[in-house]
Amino acid sequence: MGALAGCSGGGDGGSGDGGSGQNLTPNAPEGTPETVETQYWRNWDTFDADSPSLDYSATAGAVLDPLPVEFSSEDDPWMREHALMVQRGLNDLGIEAQLNDRPLNQLYAQSWSTDGLDAVISMSTHGPDPQRGLDPNPLLMRRTEGNLSNYDNYYHPKLQEILIEQSQETDRARREELVNQAQDIFAEDVGALITLFSDVVTAVNTNKWSGYVKTPGNGPTGDSFQWTEVNLQPEADDRDYVKGVTTSMNSLNLPWAAGGAEEKRLTFIYDGLFDATPDLDVTPALATGGGFVDDTTVELSLREGVEWHDGEPFTAEDVKFTVEFYKEYSASSQTPFYEPIESVEVLGDHEVRINLKNPDAAFMTQRVVRSVIIPKHRWEDVDNPSQHNPDNPVGTGPFQFEDWEQGTRFEVSRNDGHWMFDDDWRADVLGDRAESGEGIDRVIWINVGNVDSMIGSLQGGEIDAVGTTLSNSQADRASSNSSVETMVSGNFAPLDNKLAFTCPLIRDKEFRVALSKAVDPESFVEEVLQGRGSVPEGENPISDLTQWHNSDVTDYGYDVSEARTLLEQAGYTWDENDNLRYPNGEAWAAFVERIQDGNQYKRREDLDQLDFS
Repeated sequence: MGALAGCSGGGDGGSGDGGSGQNLTPNAPEGTPETVETQYWRNWDTFDADSPSLDYSATAGAVLDPLPVEFSSEDDPWMREHALMVQRGLNDLGIEAQLNDRPLNQLYAQSWSTDGLDAVISMSTHGPDPQRGLDPNPLLMRRTEGNLSNYDNYYHPKLQEILIEQSQETDRARREELVNQAQDIFAEDVGALITLFSDVVTAVNTNKWSGYVKTPGNGPTGDSFQWTEVNLQPEADDRDYVKGVTTSMNSLNLPWAAGGAEEKRLTFIYDGLFDATPDLDVTPALATGGGFVDDTTVELSLREGVEWHDGEPFTAEDVKFTVEFYKEYSASSQTPFYEPIESVEVLGDHEVRINLKNPDAAFMTQRVVRSVIIPKHRWEDVDNPSQHNPDNPVGTGPFQFEDWEQGTRFEVSRNDGHWMFDDDWRADVLGDRAESGEGIDRVIWINVGNVDSMIGSLQGGEIDAVGTTLSNSQADRASSNSSVETMVSGNFAPLDNKLAFTCPLIRDKEFRVALSKAVDPESFVEEVLQGRGSVPEGENPISDLTQWHNSDVTDYGYDVSEARTLLEQAGYTWDENDNLRYPNGEAWAAFVERIQDGNQYKRREDLDQLDFS
């Protein structure tokens, strides 16, 4: 028994180190490496590197090196506190955490590069783009091998199989079954730490305006939805609605935008084929009806009587041109829409047939809502569309372009003929949230530099709303003025703590389960967010605000004592200073077996391994 537990020879599978506080002499059984480096464990075609940028190894009997954990305070105003919460969980397991607060653009551009994550844990809140709430694919398909957003190098063969199947399943009932299975597999496997869905907190002037719509993920004043702007009613004579922001646009070219402010604000000018309601359902936009004729054919009826902002009529030719133009010149922001399309046929002035390359279940949810249709007569002579910056962008959207001063100001005016300004149409979609009346004339974004300046401008009446999220303390400070009110909306965009599956430690499922049990998001939501957020059951990225949520998934719960017991049973030990140490001896051989490709989603029991405690 002593030999099996690794208690003979130069190592120790489960006992102390004699009070030295030092690492044990590494004891790797014959045929087992003494050290395992971070590496690509599979052939990742999407990664253009020989090895990952992360350098974090595991050595038999060694105390764990400090664990790199990265985040960006620019992501959410409370993100540092969240990082400290994760750090406390690691500390409770005997692991030192090395926190790195990075600029948000650097986090995206460098850490989530083609080499993969360069921290063991990398946290961020997913964006509130409507398609993330309409369809499970944006949050689930990134966990598949071959997906460009799989920075984690995560792979689970059964999940891979189910996700690919559901992505092609156009029968809704069958697809829901598959999506439910996928959520449970991911949660049981701890494919990431999905700690919470934070409410969207902002502040607005309610003395001057009524009709704010609390859209999930976006809040009443974000730019991913336009429901507030088309529903607002002035309580005074001024009908110019001014939003304070801290980020500016870089161009007026939406289809080739690199994301960020321009990709959201310019959608006020354009329409897609369909839109997303505040209840996260699909509603007509330029297309009024239609759907799958068979697994690879979609036929759509288009809205009649629509004009581009310059007075030209909108027809099916514009839809056909848009898709073909995007495909020919690789429109970066529109890839999710056009990528699955093989061709578009015009069936009449206001009817199109879209032929898909393969069955695509998300086409009539995520993709059609993501679409932006551009006018053929404005773009057909553009030779280099990625470098084009329209002086006067023309769309069919609820607002039309007025003015742009880069870095300071962007202005659009109301498009009177748009269906969103029809009181009856809005009442059908918004229900009792709809308000009738003359509405607003303009939306103006003013860059005020920082949140403190924005709050001062809101209280002073220079702006009408904060166009970003606030912390609770910032919102409370803003609403101390009688004309300002804090508004809170639910969220379908999770806080995702990505785990680097190139790292040997993360590949040990026993460690991942222990990590899940050591982090306490419930207390964080109550104490830091003051209850303004929700914690999912288990590690589930699909919110209960959506139609795709599965509430019956594996939830390991918060229990530090049980987490430490799991590690002890897996062969981990602690030195006299309570620093976690890798397994040694036969327990090390068991660790190395657990992290091999094909075993990283298996527990000790699945591999018939001993209890090394």
